[in-house]
Amino acid sequence: MSGSPFHRTEAICLRVIDYSETSQILRFYARDSGKISCIAKGAKRKKSTFRGAFHFLAVYNLVRMEKMSGSLDLVTQAELIEDFHALAEDFSRYSTACYIAEFLDTFTLDGQVVGNLYDITSEALHRLQKDVPLPDLLFSFESKALRALGFFPRLRECGGCRSAITTSEAYFAPRDGGVICLRCRPRDQKRFLVRRAALESLVHFGEGDMPREPIKKWLVDALRTILDTVITYQLERTLRSSRFVRRALLESDKLMDNNSVTRVAPSLQKGV
Repeated sequence: MSGSPFHRTEAICLRVIDYSETSQILRFYARDSGKISCIAKGAKRKKSTFRGAFHFLAVYNLVRMEKMSGSLDLVTQAELIEDFHALAEDFSRYSTACYIAEFLDTFTLDGQVVGNLYDITSEALHRLQKDVPLPDLLFSFESKALRALGFFPRLRECGGCRSAITTSEAYFAPRDGGVICLRCRPRDQKRFLVRRAALESLVHFGEGDMPREPIKKWLVDALRTILDTVITYQLERTLRSSRFVRRALLESDKLMDNNSVTRVAPSLQKGV
């Protein structure tokens, strides 16, 4: 009904805080409402209408009563659609899931709906349950999420002279929005050299492509450095769970050694 304070939405639970003996304060990212904060009164009671307490990273079909600005919305109904609790049995995959939740929570504002960010997150959580290599899964999520948020860096064109990057290396300068060619040499003190193969690989991740073969350790390190730099620059701080993600990548049994074959952009495979 038009003007009703009640809203039904599908949402991923990003945070759960126990409040009193029976209630919970919850943070969700909803498909059609963006990030919302709610209270579920009596959620922990055995005979709760919610059929149990809410869980971190679970997906719900919610009915909530929208309150005035500055107040928590009230969850009145909730149906569990999907639960990713099995990820807790694997440190690396659970750490990655926690990182995804923190990324989404930190980069979005209350009530802000960002393009297809809900679907990008849902896809990443489903891939975590499958045998998708962690580096591939994580770089795909971060690249597509940053693109949806408008923070994906410029990787093929120099931010100074606007010419295409054709050399085997270029500078990456977060303050300049991405790559700078060797001729322009950025003033950004946080600049660093990066191989063009890494830049092209990140472009493909941002476009939704997934590698057909495991990627080399040097490439994992290079992409992690670029993405950490972009994220830290945009947020002006590091994500708390980022150190666990680095550990998860190191422990991933899908990571090949330096002799493995890496998938790079078709143009580089042709020697362009």
